[in-house]
Amino acid sequence: MHITSLLLALTLILRPVAEAAWSFAPPEPLPAPEGLQFVRLQASKGAANAVLHVVRFSGKTHTFAVMDNPDGDFTTASAAGKRGALAAVNGGYFHPDRTPLGLVVRQGVQIHPLEKARLLSGLVVVTPGGVALRRTAEFKPVPAVREALQAGPFLVDGGRAVAGLDNTRSAARTVVFTDGAGRAGVLIGKSVTLAQMAALLATPGVLPAGRITRALNLDGGSSTALWVRGEPPFYAREWKGVRNYLAIVPR
Repeated sequence: MHITSLLLALTLILRPVAEAAWSFAPPEPLPAPEGLQFVRLQASKGAANAVLHVVRFSGKTHTFAVMDNPDGDFTTASAAGKRGALAAVNGGYFHPDRTPLGLVVRQGVQIHPLEKARLLSGLVVVTPGGVALRRTAEFKPVPAVREALQAGPFLVDGGRAVAGLDNTRSAARTVVFTDGAGRAGVLIGKSVTLAQMAALLATPGVLPAGRITRALNLDGGSSTALWVRGEPPFYAREWKGVRNYLAIVPR
């Protein structure tokens, strides 16, 4: 093929990729407790649209805590109220009999052991040093682990979208993330595939400041929920009871 024709062909191939990036409207600040940043973010890519509700905090002042719900007595809101949380989302996966899937550690006590499965590719881990997202293969069960929740799949790693994620099933999503600058947070979004969510979160500009470096998918679909303390509180409630929750609390 002539070099000019080759360059033209490459341009035509690459152009849709360049045009496929997500774009963001200015974030809409929402009321939140002191020390938390809470925004509503609208994103679009061609005919696709997504709305995210994002809560972020500094690891110097706040952290994550696991809230367990073995008997199904609590909702996200009531569990957060009992724990004194500032915000909370639904947590990890569980069996129909409410047995958790994967590692669950609450206040230094292991509720369920680590599991190895393709879906359970990562963990949110809290130690005295702060919050981290770890690949399951990276995790070491040391006594310093105070809180942990295993879930998956990983969506963003090293600031890039993870390859090979499903791009056929749209659903509500719950995600926990870190930005590599000592901040962490949670978010929910509706009607997006895992691949779309990963690409969206890896796009520069998704956060008002900073960039997501790692993101882990939690249980989603009808389990998806977000509660943020306020008068009145913000509550995008779950459609079914869940086994555990991930709360944001002061350090």
